Amino acid sequence: MLHLFHGKHKEHGDDSYLENEFFGILVQYHGDKKKGTWYLHPQIDMNHNTIKYYAFDSHKQKDLFLELLKIQWIGWKNGYILACHDPKKLKEAIEDFDVKYFTSLPGIWPKTAKRILLEMKTNLGKEDVKKMSINSKLLQDIVSSLHDLWYERKQVKNLLPDYPWKLTKNELPEIMKRLVEHL
Repeated sequence: MLHLFHGKHKEHGDDSYLENEFFGILVQYHGDKKKGTWYLHPQIDMNHNTIKYYAFDSHKQKDLFLELLKIQWIGWKNGYILACHDPKKLKEAIEDFDVKYFTSLPGIWPKTAKRILLEMKTNLGKEDVKKMSINSKLLQDIVSSLHDLWYERKQVKNLLPDYPWKLTKNELPEIMKRLVEHL
């Protein structure tokens, strides 16, 4: 398998190829570089007995891609799209819990964007709790109560941003009932 390629980028119809004087390979590439060196990541497709290559302009992009693939809600395509975007904008979007940034990317819907953001932040901070319209004490109560009932904390935290009603202490029994239905 190839991991580094030096040559030229060519497009034929909807397909992108990297080629040099010896051979060419079909790649997934969204950059604008026409010649130089690319860092490749192979994906083995067992269903079609092929290898699909993702091409990156820098090793940092490739490293980010591999980190993104560790996140449950990010697949190969979304990981590639995110890795090829400006890393500063991506970092700001994560820090600001910017769902709109993620939904502006092809194939990422609001629910998935929220899940990705929660997974990327790993732990909810005070700012994220404010953006969810819930106070930290109530969040702790919900997560702890459901954890006592053998539900995973992470699972509960992932589900809370999708909860369609305002989260208040008065509604705690109803919140718990509805969350359990979705877990």
